[in-house]
Amino acid sequence: MASRQKAMLDSIERYCPDGVAHTTPEGGMFLWITLPENASSRDLLDLAIKDKVIFVPGDPFYVNRQNANTLRLNFSCMDEETIITGIKSLGKAMQQLLR
Repeated sequence: MASRQKAMLDSIERYCPDGVAHTTPEGGMFLWITLPENASSRDLLDLAIKDKVIFVPGDPFYVNRQNANTLRLNFSCMDEETIITGIKSLGKAMQQLLR
């Protein structure tokens, strides 16, 4: 699973726009992405679905916070090639959202 996590982290660095931050987990199956403050992960999800990319928006993980700018990505259930392709598509959706 470490190779899948590395594929995701490397792809985030390569394909996601400036202003997007991520965690670097020491284990587990998920990492978090933080979009710029004015961006909504739910709006990003609407764009990403068009390219068949799904993620969990961050707001269900907060109490009384809507339109959060965070999202949770799972790297445990896809192969490296699929992860790279998905992050590339997600990066394009992020660029579209942040225009």
